[in-house]
Amino acid sequence: MKLVIFDLDDTLIDFATTRQMAYVHMGELLDREGIDSAGFLAACVQVDRPLFLQFERGLLTREQYRLRRFSDPFGLIGLEPPAELVRRLNKLFMDVVNDTPVLYPDVRPVLQTLREQGIVTAILTNGPSDGQRRKLKATALHEWVEYVAIGEETGFSKPLEQAFHGVVDRFSLARAHATMVGDHPELDYDGALRAGLDALLLDRDARHAQRGCTSIRSLHEILQR
Repeated sequence: MKLVIFDLDDTLIDFATTRQMAYVHMGELLDREGIDSAGFLAACVQVDRPLFLQFERGLLTREQYRLRRFSDPFGLIGLEPPAELVRRLNKLFMDVVNDTPVLYPDVRPVLQTLREQGIVTAILTNGPSDGQRRKLKATALHEWVEYVAIGEETGFSKPLEQAFHGVVDRFSLARAHATMVGDHPELDYDGALRAGLDALLLDRDARHAQRGCTSIRSLHEILQR
């Protein structure tokens, strides 16, 4: 193992927690506007992943994705989407998740140890470029790794093989000497294996225990391999 490539959201950054923080603030705004916040936020959860998949595949632009993730839920609760409120919700959400991200406690110790061991580290993420760059700045993660690849910037998002190859080839390493670490079975784990890399599925709460992947519960386990 000469190179470890990390996913960003829900691998290094506890995105689930920051997203929930954002939803709390959004709920308060919706309540002030007299809108069913519980129904709206449940609808957000329902529409977000399918829309994000379309963004990853290049079927939606960044702006289209962001507009629809908070306008489509209004339709699901029987309301016409008010454009100004959609804009305010989007800004509120982005300010919370991008400017106040929470790192998992094992991130910096493991990155520091890998650096001391002479192992190269990189980040490979599919998220929108501007938001991911804000998270990197807020956490200083870009200073802890040698390279950051963002799908929107490179033109190749996980699980495309080119996404993984672009990172490995940057360091002129054999693909078998690179290990991908991420929380998503299809995007991070399966995608990396198809691209010829090694892979570890980060399964912090054992939700994928029955899937048969080579998994770890903490980033510290990388150091034991």
